[in-house]
Amino acid sequence: MARRVTLRELEHFVALAEHGSVTGAAAAIGLSQPAMSTSLRDLERTLGVTLFVRHRGRGVSLLPEGEMLLSEARSVLARAAEMEGRMSDVASVSSGRLVLGSLVTVSPIVVPALVRSFREQHPGVDVDMWTGTQVELLAWLRTGAIHVAVTYDMGLGTDVDFQRVVDATPHALLAADHRLAGAESVDLSDLVDDPFVLLDLPISREYFTSLFLAADLAFQPASWTRDLSLVRSLVGNGFGYSLVNLLPATDIAQDGSGVAHVELRTSVRPLGLGLARRRDDRPLRSLEAFAAFAQEALELPRGLLNSKHR
Repeated sequence: MARRVTLRELEHFVALAEHGSVTGAAAAIGLSQPAMSTSLRDLERTLGVTLFVRHRGRGVSLLPEGEMLLSEARSVLARAAEMEGRMSDVASVSSGRLVLGSLVTVSPIVVPALVRSFREQHPGVDVDMWTGTQVELLAWLRTGAIHVAVTYDMGLGTDVDFQRVVDATPHALLAADHRLAGAESVDLSDLVDDPFVLLDLPISREYFTSLFLAADLAFQPASWTRDLSLVRSLVGNGFGYSLVNLLPATDIAQDGSGVAHVELRTSVRPLGLGLARRRDDRPLRSLEAFAAFAQEALELPRGLLNSKHR
């Protein structure tokens, strides 16, 4: 590959033009005179032109080619300085842009309040919020479209680091007038004669299947949908029961019907809710600040029913 001009060589050349001599330029930027002379010779050799002439005892003068390069070099160095400034802002805790992804079932319950609180402490950081399935979140992470994802610790892969923040315990979602709506806890076997309404998203389906396997029961949904709001309305209207891990602030479905959340007795560990990010990234300072903030400030509407993971 052909040798390319470096920014350092351009800086040396501009210093030469501004100070009028190799000695003066070297002293101004803290470089030895031989090193300055070598850098300038390398620059001329790479460009294939002579840029200046030396005058014994009277410094140097630029040739027309040198005058042309001087204008271009100053422009390139200014753009490089501007880029460094912008990247410094991006890497700063107090400013920049953070693209936050979140699981579609998690986002409406925890993300808006978390982001609002974070921006109160870091008003200079712009936070963009994306919502998707687990497959979409991981694809966005790996392509760099998002910096971090609020999601569960399932199916992440070895190239993703996960910071567990909250244990999200499974609950049965029942109609408000269900015979077990007032119970402290239930087994899946208590609901074996009731139709099961499945939230049919990949990560949800896998976890709920594991609950049925642990209870030695057949996994046979009577109906299914990819819309959590519809699941709540179906349950509230008596179409069956469902399973959830995060509890919203209210027991009212979107159509006004009532639901109840009862903790599920199971040997399957709770899902971990937290932050997923690319393993080998050099993290932004704003991302590190958000991760630390989330560890302390991420709250669930019904925090007593879920445990903070420290």
